[in-house]
Amino acid sequence: MNIPPINLKAQFKGVRKDIFKGIREILDEQRLILGRYCQELEGQVSSMTGAAQAISCANGTDALILSLMALGVGQGDEVVTTPYSFFSTASSIALVGARPVFADIQDGDMNIDPAKIEKAITPKTKAIIVVHLFGKICDMKRILAIAEKRGVSVVEDMAQALGAKRGGTAAGTFGDIAATSFYPTKNLGGIGEGGMVITRRPDLGERAHKLRVHGMGEKPYIHEVIGFNSRLDEIKALALCVKLKKLASWNKTRLETAGYYNMHMRDLPLVLPTIDDETSHIFHHYVIRTVRRDALQLHLKEKGIMTGIYYPLPLHLQPCFSYLGYKEGDLPIAEEAARTSLAIPVFPELKKREKDYIIKSIRSFFEKQDEGSENDQ
Repeated sequence: MNIPPINLKAQFKGVRKDIFKGIREILDEQRLILGRYCQELEGQVSSMTGAAQAISCANGTDALILSLMALGVGQGDEVVTTPYSFFSTASSIALVGARPVFADIQDGDMNIDPAKIEKAITPKTKAIIVVHLFGKICDMKRILAIAEKRGVSVVEDMAQALGAKRGGTAAGTFGDIAATSFYPTKNLGGIGEGGMVITRRPDLGERAHKLRVHGMGEKPYIHEVIGFNSRLDEIKALALCVKLKKLASWNKTRLETAGYYNMHMRDLPLVLPTIDDETSHIFHHYVIRTVRRDALQLHLKEKGIMTGIYYPLPLHLQPCFSYLGYKEGDLPIAEEAARTSLAIPVFPELKKREKDYIIKSIRSFFEKQDEGSENDQ
């Protein structure tokens, strides 16, 4: 049996007809950028999350840059963030001229540790970027209290958490502004690159609108601020509108699969993700942890099961950030997570027999390891 990390071909079968129909309409109309489908997508995401505004853009990295620029983050500022995330969480800070400051993560859910955030804040801190890692919402109550006390803004990197909610509040609407990604492998993935800024603050939404179109306001070719080009194509927006109708169902299926895994692997020597409720974790990735990670990954590959390591090297140890002065051992929990984490398939199209095969294959690895230990005695 061969099981990929995600099956986009299977997903596409369920939306193919509506996407092709819409593409024909777009090509007939020749409104190819920021047309009615972009507006529809922005309206639907705004309605779903309860955000005042949603601003589509070219990709998730641009969404982070737009968010920081809208807040006025720039040269001489510091932004506190997690060392355990995709590269753009930190690179966006550097690209606007600010300095990334890393705060270690929690050992359990691997989200940023609020206590470490507070210790990392200095008089130069302008904002905090939190990442709802793997689809689980951070401890926003504590983080927002710290931000308010210290007078800093909060940006949510919700690229892995669109559709998640905690206490009735949607990911992306806790802080001042948020960025998400529609990269094809995301829970709501497009047919190419795409991103979005969402915010509950109309003033930030207005700035982001201008910044994504070279800083233009309502008057064409009158540039009120220096922005850049980050517009979403209509065809990409169309596909996202079609897929958005299925997002809640897909997220629910991911949660059910995670629960199934937890039930059938809880006796194994693994650290499994926790499920606190039915909405605060949407399992963009289902990540298990073991000190035997590399051997387990090889074993699963031999069984035809493709897995992923998110992330093999924490951001504070990336070569390009050596100028920040971090060294190995500075953020031990993130470093340990990088050595032990393994994502197994959790995409909605997984069949029960595939889930059972994954569980059986993981079990066989530990049984083999245990037999080897007994023979050594």
